[in-house]
Amino acid sequence: MLAEAPLKIFREPSLKNPRLVVAWGCIGEVGIGVVTYLREKLGAEEFGEIELCDFFNIPVEVKNGLVEELEFPRSKLYYWENREGKDLILCIADQEPPLRRYEYANLLLDVAEQFQVERIYTACAFPSHITHSAEPRVFGLVNDTKLVEYLEQYHITVIKERELTSMNALLLGLARKRGLQGIYLLGEVPSYSTQMANPKSCRAVLRVLTAMLGVDIDIAEFDRLIEQSEEEMDKMVKDASRAFLEDFTIDYRDFFQRED
Repeated sequence: MLAEAPLKIFREPSLKNPRLVVAWGCIGEVGIGVVTYLREKLGAEEFGEIELCDFFNIPVEVKNGLVEELEFPRSKLYYWENREGKDLILCIADQEPPLRRYEYANLLLDVAEQFQVERIYTACAFPSHITHSAEPRVFGLVNDTKLVEYLEQYHITVIKERELTSMNALLLGLARKRGLQGIYLLGEVPSYSTQMANPKSCRAVLRVLTAMLGVDIDIAEFDRLIEQSEEEMDKMVKDASRAFLEDFTIDYRDFFQRED
């Protein structure tokens, strides 16, 4: 039996000049947080997926002698029709695939070409020495020199030179070969809290992305999430500082104890 193609399109919406926005689970949950919030607020509808069974090595779980059902990460496709502008296609994936990455990226580009996408956007995090109380910057890079000035119009810090191994960068590199424009947005996150979701960085990227897409959504919900996140990080920093002092503080009283 021949293996089924991993790209599944359940329905083919009629879209006008759509933009493709792609994100994977990443540091600080920035990329996936941004695109998931966008999907929820716009009410984007699922129309396809890329099955990831060929792109991951998944361990087989055994419980009480029984082999459990395999669960693979998901890579879902959604669309949204914009009555006042260009439509959107959203791809939200749980994780970057470690295997056959070129094939996976090209499947996404096949979707882009099938629906005549004009430009691709992707988002992720940018760890730096910023503190969690500071306002994060948004960095960016593009795959077309014409777009560098476009980034600067949105006060984005352009990454001039860097080697990247992320799916985001690979997608833009392959898109360039197909003549598709691409923009990669990176939200700044503290390097000491990369394992925590960062709603402040999500908000910063979302502000830029929605402005570029010409989409108006309410992002006030991030205020409460940011307040909770900063309280957690304040506590984490205090606990880490206290532990450091306890481990490395010398009690000099031991040196001055008198002999009986």
